[in-house]
Amino acid sequence: MLTAVLTYWFAALAFGIIGMPAARLLFGALPDRGYAFARTVGLLLTGYLAWLAAMFGLASFGAPLIVVAALAVLIGGVLALRRVSAEAASPAVALRWVRRNWGIVVFYEALFAAALIFLALLRAQEYGFVGPHPWGTERPMDYAFFNAIRVSAVFPPHDPWMSGYSINYYYFGYLLMAAVSLVTGVHPAVGYNMSLALTFALTALGIAGLITNLVALATSQLPDAPRATDVEVERADADATPYSDGMASLSRMQAAFAVPLDRGASWFWGMRRASAQQQMTAQQASTELAEQSPSIQASADVEADMPDGQALPNSEGERAPEIDGALPDAHRCIPWHGWLAALLTVVAVLLAGNQAGTLQVIVGNERIVALDGAQLAAALVQALSGAETITLPYPARTGDFNVFDTLIREDRMRDFNWWWPSRAVWDERPVWNPETQQIEPVRGYAITEFPFFSFWLGDMHPHVMALPFGVLALALALALLASSPPLRLWRNRAELLLSGVILGSLYMINSWDLPTYLLLFLGVLALKTATQPETPAISGEAASGVPLIDRLAPRWRGYLINALLILATSVVLIAPFLLTFTSLIGGRAPLIDLPLIGEMTRILGFVTGKTGLHSFLIIFGTFLAPLIGLTAALARGTARTLLIASGVTVVVGAFIGFPLAALLPLGLAATLIAGQRAGHPADAFALGMLALGSAICLGVELVYIRDVFENRMNTVFKFYYQTWLIWGVAGGYATWRLMQIVGICWRAQPRKSARIAAMLAMPLVALILLASGLTYPWLTAGKAFAEGRHVGLEGRTPRERTPEGAEAIAWVRANTPGDAVILEAVGPSYDTAGIGYGGVSSSTGRATVMGWEGHQQQWRGGDPKVLAEIAPRATDVATIYSTADTALARALLAIYGVDYIYVGEAERQTYPAEGLAKLSTLGDVVFQNDEVTIYRVRP
Repeated sequence: MLTAVLTYWFAALAFGIIGMPAARLLFGALPDRGYAFARTVGLLLTGYLAWLAAMFGLASFGAPLIVVAALAVLIGGVLALRRVSAEAASPAVALRWVRRNWGIVVFYEALFAAALIFLALLRAQEYGFVGPHPWGTERPMDYAFFNAIRVSAVFPPHDPWMSGYSINYYYFGYLLMAAVSLVTGVHPAVGYNMSLALTFALTALGIAGLITNLVALATSQLPDAPRATDVEVERADADATPYSDGMASLSRMQAAFAVPLDRGASWFWGMRRASAQQQMTAQQASTELAEQSPSIQASADVEADMPDGQALPNSEGERAPEIDGALPDAHRCIPWHGWLAALLTVVAVLLAGNQAGTLQVIVGNERIVALDGAQLAAALVQALSGAETITLPYPARTGDFNVFDTLIREDRMRDFNWWWPSRAVWDERPVWNPETQQIEPVRGYAITEFPFFSFWLGDMHPHVMALPFGVLALALALALLASSPPLRLWRNRAELLLSGVILGSLYMINSWDLPTYLLLFLGVLALKTATQPETPAISGEAASGVPLIDRLAPRWRGYLINALLILATSVVLIAPFLLTFTSLIGGRAPLIDLPLIGEMTRILGFVTGKTGLHSFLIIFGTFLAPLIGLTAALARGTARTLLIASGVTVVVGAFIGFPLAALLPLGLAATLIAGQRAGHPADAFALGMLALGSAICLGVELVYIRDVFENRMNTVFKFYYQTWLIWGVAGGYATWRLMQIVGICWRAQPRKSARIAAMLAMPLVALILLASGLTYPWLTAGKAFAEGRHVGLEGRTPRERTPEGAEAIAWVRANTPGDAVILEAVGPSYDTAGIGYGGVSSSTGRATVMGWEGHQQQWRGGDPKVLAEIAPRATDVATIYSTADTALARALLAIYGVDYIYVGEAERQTYPAEGLAKLSTLGDVVFQNDEVTIYRVRP
């Protein structure tokens, strides 16, 4: 295990070095110059180039191609960086930056290593249903795709569970994880578990990077931020009392800010050099004071922001990245509470669960998640009063727990049910009751998984693998917000391509993520455009005969060009995937028989049940508390009115059954404040994230994606999972920011204790809820480490759990080509009995005629022709194994191009012995032991 962890750590370090130039180019406007995101960038670009080469048939996918692609990424990044700034591309500059910022480098590296080791140790523990074995729930499917990509020489990779077809799923995340496992040379099962550890560590590093950058951006705009190495500044700061009342305080602040301040080249405290061109006036100092302290807000809402001072475009119009002209000592620049905020945010997003775990412990019953608000309140009151049996005010009618009106309390500290907290939203759905012959409302769950649930369970599903790349998209938006306008993607070709890869690849990793992060990028771009100097648009008689786009103000023409370029680039760069992929949705009959609307309703359905406010707060309360607090602290005028309207809407919505309608005015208020604080990128970013999450969560209250489930269960799952990450990061920053504002107000006017206490309440609520959320990892991972069994990272499928089965699977891996077709038994999806259906293909990556039928129906839902093949294939497999007609079996083997027939314990349990006996007439025995016989089909 130690070897595997060290190997993956070195591989991640190598990808970080490879991705550093590209990260510096993209994230040069951020304080850490993209260091926290370099590993993810390097892995993404390397995997993308390798995938592209394999898709065009230029090379076979494998370790040699991946190494070549990595070198190409490194060389290309250096050349692109050198093109805009030769100094920034210099290794000496990079090393000097590391020396001067060793504190932040050590923090990042220690966090990454700790996260990698923690998750690897957790995956190596066997504790009940959970362990390193890639079997149970979605793990067999994940393992199958992972292994199929490992052995696919040409792309698109073959579908391991439907021979003759390529994978029709968003498989790029599996490809990236497979690429790392190939270059490290680890066992496939070890690679599977280390892929989860790598995903966890990359996400932790990215989240910490976002928070430290946000803190640094906010800190750099404090009037009393220390400016080390400049004697005059230190003297001015020592003499100044920035937040005392009166003009004397403002005069001293003016003196402190009159020192040259290059805020673009150094966002951190501790400026090493200063720009002689930028001076802050008394009016600007006054504005800064008012902005930082809501209790002494200036009467005017207009902000006088200091020029950004970001790197200017080079001679070709490309923005040069920040270089070493004023690089800070980061370990001296971020205050201790900034580091703490980063760590707590990582814990909140990746380790904590929702509040359902704590509620289960208090009430003593996992069915607490299925209760509505009134039932939950009654249950909590009785539980806290010591009742042994809880009586509900009226029966709960559910599909999974049936009808119940009492809850028997049990010791859930001893016997914690870790599954049901991941199903915390329950809707009322109309269901036909055959006994009463009536349609009755029944409560059914929507999936509300959160990151630690996924890492605990071990599903390496697309929504999990997308986490570090979602963080990368957030960093891209923050870098754009912190950069100097204007952005001209038509000139910044390298930036355009890199941004296109980051955004476009999200569709190939987890298609649900692309709309969210593309909307984020375009929204930030619009915000940056709106803050550019106004140039009059063409109007009146002068507009006659002028094309519509030319009538717009130049800045909005630039916005449209930028938006179209990023959209087009994102699509073009993933075109090979789009041309070989059929959407999983769109095959349903329209709900409304109208031309345009009908086609839309093939994809979208209308939600009837609504999420209860209690369920929403159980999931997102930890993040919403500080975000709402920050919104209230910064709200002025219309934004304050919208915030009040949001509170009123919650109350009214509770009576009409739509409490989350309050997200509309809340999101509008956050958007308005984000626009007002565009000159303060950290605040604008956090509030923009609140607005984005509000839009997402409001959207899933109205419509859902019509997939195979034909309800909003999966839609809530995928979009809430994104919101957990988005609001988690924004909430971590908001908690720190509110504490900062409280400190400012206390120094300014300590007598206004009521207002200070009100602002302090929200971050304290967030911290209490965070502590409550740690119940989940404590009663899962904590018990696994204390009571579980350490078995290592080399998990096994049911096909490998005997020495004979493991020997057979090892033989298949070593002696059959990657594109071979191996016949194995077909059984029910999820294989809850653990027989091993689909296990040969899952373990080896070799294709079989039919794996899990239910999953293929999901993946082929958008292609009726292929969908119609699934059931006949399963029948044909049964016929080959069962029939005594040799000619029929031989004909079916030829139709599906079967190369090998596998006969193990699963086949003997599923098919008759007389049918299996005839297989010796169809092929030659190439492997045999006491349990398994493998035949090579004769031509």
